[in-house]
Amino acid sequence: MATDIIISQKERLPFVDITKGVLVIFLVFHHIVNMAKEIISVENIEYITQWDILYVPYFMQAFFFITGYCSSFNRPIGTFVYSNVKSILVPLLFFSLVNQFVCWVINDEEFFFVTVLGKRIFFLAELYWFLSALFITKILLWIIIKISQKKTHQFFLVFVPFLIAVSLNTSHFHSYNWLHWHNALVNLLFLWIGFTFKRLSILKNNIKLYGIVACILYIIGITAFSIFGKAIPYYTHFPHFNLKYAIFFIYFSITGTIMVLYIGNIVKKYKFLMFLGKNSIVVYGIHFSVLNIVIFVLSSVFIPQNHLEGFAFYCIVGVVTLLVSYCSCLFFQKKPFACLIGKF
Repeated sequence: MATDIIISQKERLPFVDITKGVLVIFLVFHHIVNMAKEIISVENIEYITQWDILYVPYFMQAFFFITGYCSSFNRPIGTFVYSNVKSILVPLLFFSLVNQFVCWVINDEEFFFVTVLGKRIFFLAELYWFLSALFITKILLWIIIKISQKKTHQFFLVFVPFLIAVSLNTSHFHSYNWLHWHNALVNLLFLWIGFTFKRLSILKNNIKLYGIVACILYIIGITAFSIFGKAIPYYTHFPHFNLKYAIFFIYFSITGTIMVLYIGNIVKKYKFLMFLGKNSIVVYGIHFSVLNIVIFVLSSVFIPQNHLEGFAFYCIVGVVTLLVSYCSCLFFQKKPFACLIGKF
């Protein structure tokens, strides 16, 4: 997900890749129920989504934060754009083609179009929202940094687009969101926050303190929303809050991001997580297709009849998908296959 780290080993936080590994595991399990809906009835699996509250309010914003923290914005515009075309748009194109081929074979869907909220959209304009939004945010942040080095000016230049995008989402939801520019303007704020944290050396030596405080604040927040019967705001592919809840969305995104970074710091010795984190863009790109195939095959022999079987189905799909994704990461490290994800 977040593109390859471009800071020196001296500056690099040792637990960043671990955190990305944790986040992509969240990502895979988050998509199981929605992917299963396309193939089977999920009444015995859907109850598991109640635990999404533990990570959905922040996990995509955490990727933008980490990318901002780990990216360099001091290169010439031509070099910067070319680098991001390779590392973001090339994988977007390749994995979109793979996804459409799998959907065409398994679900008998159109190859060049997808249907979202009843609208037929050209597949490259709709698939892999994170990658298209990430490309836009990185270009915008490069421009903003060149306009002014002052943090107050930069905050204004990222916060105003945030408010505009949230307002558009409130009034039009996903309409007119070509190449997910709404998502980009919202998440530009978190890309900038990550970049600012790096520039000010925040977290570098105080991750434990900030992490504990963030955990407490996050738990207080979800507890309060639960007591008052309010839905926790979040933004993944689609917005799940309006302008009135924008400040709470920022609250959960930031506290959750710092909390998961702290978790990454605690479990920083797990090589499996680190490998997934270093190759998170491959896991993100391939997991939709793998989920589709695994659910299709498993559902031909095992349809969950109760909650316990639903949980077993959910775990089997998630674990198999992660293992196949892990193998895919190994595959795309080798030439010439690495070229397919922009490593050339």
